[in-house]
Amino acid sequence: MKNNVYITGVCGTVGLELAKYYIDKGFYVIGTDINENEIVVVEKSIKNEKVKFIPFDAYSDEALNLMDTLKPDIVIHSAVIKNTKYNEIYRDYYYNVNVENTKKLINKVLNSEYVKRFIFLSSDEAYNPVNFFGKDKLEVEEVIRTVNSNDKIVQAVRFPFILESKGSVFHIFRNQAKNNLPLTVTHKDIKKIATDIKSFIDIWAEFDDKILENGIFNFEIGREIYIYELAMDIIKGMKSSSNIVISGLREGEVLDRKIIKSNEEKIYDRIFKLN
Repeated sequence: MKNNVYITGVCGTVGLELAKYYIDKGFYVIGTDINENEIVVVEKSIKNEKVKFIPFDAYSDEALNLMDTLKPDIVIHSAVIKNTKYNEIYRDYYYNVNVENTKKLINKVLNSEYVKRFIFLSSDEAYNPVNFFGKDKLEVEEVIRTVNSNDKIVQAVRFPFILESKGSVFHIFRNQAKNNLPLTVTHKDIKKIATDIKSFIDIWAEFDDKILENGIFNFEIGREIYIYELAMDIIKGMKSSSNIVISGLREGEVLDRKIIKSNEEKIYDRIFKLN
């Protein structure tokens, strides 16, 4: 391999940390993101001759043609529109972007001679999905599961939500508490499995080096947290006068979810493969 990696959604929390990870490994990194303003910020924050940031929609003809020009060995598909509320409301648009366009990218990869490995970033929401976001992730996983390729590694990885992610409940709560606004929790008993970006990158390093086979994989990282307790801790820690408002479960939302199924095969420390 030439050590050349192409990352979509590079301005997202995960995409950006993956870019830094591969830069540190000596890879040449090509990062695309539709958010032009964020591309400018990221480009100024990472000064390295082995990285190229491009303000392209990952699914545009320009981006797909760029792949033919730069010929990456590895493609990591991190780009996604992920707000579960809007996914329920603007169903056709979200499905077209997250599913149909991802299929388009997968076909591009499979028909290329240069890509040796493709990794789709899925979500724990794909396990027994109760909302359209999870169902969309699962549908793409099923496409990847059916790929029969001897000359390419084609993979999907599931992982829990990352606290530092832009737009995460952690950041929303902090902004609300900073301004002494009410913190909205849908249910007092709602729980989520959450992890931090460092834990994600640590297990990614193991996955990147050790798991070189096709399939759908699950990262066993993070811990279960009560969102109500998180809200209380943030209010207390920031010495805010905010209160907590219980709004009721949204459509497609459940009180808790599990990420590891009993029939999954453990193939490496904290990494499971779906059967």
